[in-house]
Formats: sequence, C-alpha cells, structure tokens
Amino acid sequence: MLAAARAGADDACMREALAPPSIGAGDAAAAAGIDPFEFVSSVDAAAWKDVEALFYFHPRQHALIGSIRRNVEQYGQPEILSRGGRIYLGIPQRDTQCLFACHRARRPGVPVGVVIYLRTQADLLDMLHVAVAPAYAEGGLHAKADLALRLVTEVRGIGRRIAGVRRIGLPYSGGRSIAVPRPTGWR
Repeated sequence: MLAAARAGADDACMREALAPPSIGAGDAAAAAGIDPFEFVSSVDAAAWKDVEALFYFHPRQHALIGSIRRNVEQYGQPEILSRGGRIYLGIPQRDTQCLFACHRARRPGVPVGVVIYLRTQADLLDMLHVAVAPAYAEGGLHAKADLALRLVTEVRGIGRRIAGVRRIGLPYSGGRSIAVPRPTGWR
C-alpha cells in the first residue's frame, strides 16, 4: 500500500529532510512575536523529496499504522499531486485539502508539518492524516513549537470561515472531534 510511494525516495534526501534543523533566525523571530511558521496549501515542486520523507517515511508512523490503514481504506491513498509547478498531498478521488507548515527561517519553503483534511459532513471537517517532522514532535529539539497543535488550530480557523462547519475531526482518534467556536450571531 505505502510501498509504491516509498520506492522513489532516496536515503540521503530522507535523512536531510528528517534531520533537526539548525537553530537560528527563526528563534529570534518567534521571540519578537512573529509567527515562525508559514501555512500554505502547496509547496514548490523542488520540495518533492522533502514531502515524501515527511509524509511517507516518518519514523513514528508505525505507532499509528492501524489508524492510518483505516483512514486509507475508508478514504483512499494519499498521493503527492502537482499543479503549476507546485505540489500538495491529496486523495485524487476525494475533494481533500492540504495544509503545510513551513518554518520561515530554518528551511523556508520546506514543509515540517502537514495535514490532509476533508469536509465529510455538512458540519464536520475531518483531519484524515497529519505528520510533523521529528524535530517538531514530542521529544524533538523544537517540540516547544507545538506544531501538531498549531496545525489543528489552523484547520479549526479554516473551519470557522466555512458556513455550517461546527466540528473538526481529529486524526487517528476514533471519531473524536472538537468544536469550532462561532462569534455570536453566526450560523
């Protein structure tokens, strides 16, 4: 299932993409109150191997393999898709959306986190898959950035802007969701 996607990545690129980024200007920006992350729906096609490494070769993937397989069986196999010199993750037979997190200073334009989500019900955006580079995950050098939580927060913000969406389904959680708060008077 995932083997076909894995066949294309070479070891050197994988090691580079999963290596902890150097500490530098991004930390100063964060201290100054500037968001160190840029959230984008696609990245330059030159980041193909970085996206492969982040999403298909994640070293902690085995911990959630049962939930990942269930999502793949239910919704389809995520693929790297391209359009106009840009790439994104999606499920071709579904109207999925992708959101990458790129660190502005450490490796600009290279994703360090990603979420694939889909509106599965009128009131629900389901986060189908999420991946965060090991350096940004629990126990990583930059774990304090809470990147997984930031991705959930960003999708929640997107949900607030879509009429009728009231919940965000959390990935690999057995159907749990969080509410999307609305200002008074919203429907």
